[in-house]
Amino acid sequence: MAIKYIKNIIFSQVEVTGIYRYKDEFQIYPLNIENAPMSKNSKHFPLIIEYQYEEEEVKEVKAFDGKDDESLNEMISKTSHQTNKLIELTNLLSTISNFRFFFYRNVVMSWGIQIPEEINEENREEINNSSSKWSGQLYYYKNMSNDLQISTFSNPEFEKIKLIPRIDYYWYEPMYGDKKKVDFPENIDRVLEKYFSLTNEEKKIFNSSLHQFTNGLDLFKTMKSLSFFSFVSCIETLVNYEFRNDKIEFECNDCKSVKISSHSCNKCGKPIWGISAKFREFLFKYVASSIDAKKLYNKIYSIRSQITHTGFLLSGDNFLDWDFTDKTEALNIKHAEAMQLCRRSVSNWLIHKE
Repeated sequence: MAIKYIKNIIFSQVEVTGIYRYKDEFQIYPLNIENAPMSKNSKHFPLIIEYQYEEEEVKEVKAFDGKDDESLNEMISKTSHQTNKLIELTNLLSTISNFRFFFYRNVVMSWGIQIPEEINEENREEINNSSSKWSGQLYYYKNMSNDLQISTFSNPEFEKIKLIPRIDYYWYEPMYGDKKKVDFPENIDRVLEKYFSLTNEEKKIFNSSLHQFTNGLDLFKTMKSLSFFSFVSCIETLVNYEFRNDKIEFECNDCKSVKISSHSCNKCGKPIWGISAKFREFLFKYVASSIDAKKLYNKIYSIRSQITHTGFLLSGDNFLDWDFTDKTEALNIKHAEAMQLCRRSVSNWLIHKE
């Protein structure tokens, strides 16, 4: 079977200063290409990712039907497979670590001006007199494709990315800061081993969960309510798979009143859907089952339900709001806790699932 090695430039929201390699699947390390653009002001830190795949895995795409379009269809097939591989790896790393890894999947066009590395009195007037230009969100430089050609994994000389004890990792300063560098939990090898051993069905479900989570990351500051909802949906995706064999029978198929269920009301004993109960049971099994943990799960699910059913929005989501109160701070903390609860759930589910 022919193996294809790919080298790409991706980005992280915190600087990568070391190397991490997982077996012969992939590796990431700092950008070490002399001519590649860099900026000390950028919050999109470029880095290198190398990965491999078997060419037999590429799904044939027939975007065009002409006799002379075979080479074009082949290019689209390979590009699609490589893009999907990048999505898979960046979403996976973004969920099992505390850091967002990403690439520019689409060229987003917008008006913009170029900002100099240093803003001082000498260039301030030039900046004030500049005009916007129609620009594309694209990372490129001359001869870039030549610099990204590899036939096997590279062997760059960097220190290994720091590994943090798992028990501390997801709760110790999970938010980004100017002085932070990318680190990983010390059990990352084991987590990745479990991921790459998933069945096709399991991987499909799991990747859907990762997609929900990374949506939550990308919307974290701009659409906080949708971000919160995406985090809970990440967990619910795994909950639904965990309880996939639970059977529910209805008394009425129109109104969906429940006749038989594995869950019942604690007060009256009648059968119920048990959606929130399953959510808690899943987290009891894979994260923690203390009284404080139960309070956290209930609060997070309650906020999710308010967003879904009552039109509740986290503070500042639709209009600018400078009335920061204790409630605002409490919701912001719950937002961050929901994010980290997802990461713990995903990682622990991979390791401990039956």
